[in-house]
Formats: sequence, C-alpha cells, structure tokens
Amino acid sequence: MKPKSFHFEAYTISQTAKKLGYKSTKTLYRLLNRDVLEDYVHSEKSGRVYLMLEPPNLPTLAEKISANIQFRRNNII
Repeated sequence: MKPKSFHFEAYTISQTAKKLGYKSTKTLYRLLNRDVLEDYVHSEKSGRVYLMLEPPNLPTLAEKISANIQFRRNNII
C-alpha cells in the first residue's frame, strides 16, 4: 500500500504575521515561547520554523491565537 501524501501550507513567522494582519511578530513569538502553538509548528532540519495556518483536524491558527490573546484594537492593521 502506498502512503498518502500530506500537503499543507506553512509560512515563516513574519509571513504568518502579515497574512493574519498583525503589525509585529511579537505576539506570535510570545505564543511560541509559551508552547501554545506547538501543534501548528513545522520545523526544518536547518532550524527554520514554519507555522501552518489550517492544520488538519484542528482549529485554524487565527482562531487559536484569538482564543489565547487579549484583543487590542491597535494590534491589527
């Protein structure tokens, strides 16, 4: 039996911040340091960290972030 291929879109932290509309990457780094986003992280051998916006069988990254931060009007572009 041939294994199924698993395709997903993963972006760097700065690209993810831009796609989600944040002015800074500080919020994402803070959540990564607290291990809140560990289910959304994809790391390469080189050490580069990528985030998946829509991982399978999990809420989207935007929903996870909004559930774990306090909303401030001046944080979003």
